[in-house]
Amino acid sequence: MPRDNIPKTAVKKLQQFFSKTLDTNNDGLVNWTDFEAAIESIVSAEDAAKNARLKILRKRTEQHFQKYFWDLCAIGDANNDGNIDLDEWLDVMNDIIGGLKDKNEFPEWYEGLHKALFRANEFLDERAVSRSEFGNMLLSWDIDEANAGKAYDFITEHGKKKMDYHLFSEFMKKFFLNETPNHPINLGLD
Repeated sequence: MPRDNIPKTAVKKLQQFFSKTLDTNNDGLVNWTDFEAAIESIVSAEDAAKNARLKILRKRTEQHFQKYFWDLCAIGDANNDGNIDLDEWLDVMNDIIGGLKDKNEFPEWYEGLHKALFRANEFLDERAVSRSEFGNMLLSWDIDEANAGKAYDFITEHGKKKMDYHLFSEFMKKFFLNETPNHPINLGLD
């Protein structure tokens, strides 16, 4: 399948995004094991067992991730092996980026992942996420704190705009659409 929506300058960034945010065990495949590890890093089973609020948060995160994973497999698992490899994921991202270029919106199933990731974090105020909270969220994706800070400063215009879910979604759109090398929105992944 031709990937005509992914600029050549963005391939490395997307490969890094795949390996840092999805393929948590670095085996070259995204499967449910990777999502279980991500859930554990967001809210550990041990912490959830001790705190009812964290137990609910963990369960909701698990439900959102299950839905996203099964949607991803339904759309992208070309060989039906229950895994998403890098080529399959790049094919999915080609379609997502094409949709962003046409409509400036993510497909509903993919937007659900971003909402789940954003809401799974313990922000003091989801309508005004601080620079350090944003950095901590991206640290869970294995994104360098300095690069997360640069991206935060760029997208919030150095704090003039409040980081809420809407701005986070705009950030993710710009991340996938940006073709400028070494831009702060690339999170240092290029």
